[in-house]
Amino acid sequence: MGGGGLVEANEAIERARALLANGEEFLPSAVRAETGDPRDTCYMTAIAAELGLKAYLSSQGWSDDRCRRNIRHDLERGLASACKSGMVGAGDELADVIVVLNTYYPRHAFDRFDGDRAFASKARAAVAGLFDAVRPYVEASGGR
Repeated sequence: MGGGGLVEANEAIERARALLANGEEFLPSAVRAETGDPRDTCYMTAIAAELGLKAYLSSQGWSDDRCRRNIRHDLERGLASACKSGMVGAGDELADVIVVLNTYYPRHAFDRFDGDRAFASKARAAVAGLFDAVRPYVEASGGR
């Protein structure tokens, strides 16, 4: 690998690590998901999901620009791209949650979410599972 490729690979690794860490910061606690405003919980969970998916894609060599062009804030597109790129371990529940979150997230419309506290907790748990699935890929990308 030439010097430029090594720099790009190192940047992708650092970007993946930063995205994963930022996503974990946005993910509400389980207690907040159970007791807080479900609209806020779902919004923060959607941001966390976007960052987690982009962390995975970055660990696979996607650039920030490619994520921005191909994914933007479309969680379904992000999940499809991650699965197509080989991500495993996220589970079917995540796909179900992503469909609902994606109804509101790209349009910044969580103020219209019905406020289902049970869904907010389910979404939070599914995205926590996403981080568990993505973390090994991000850590392994450091050895590329």
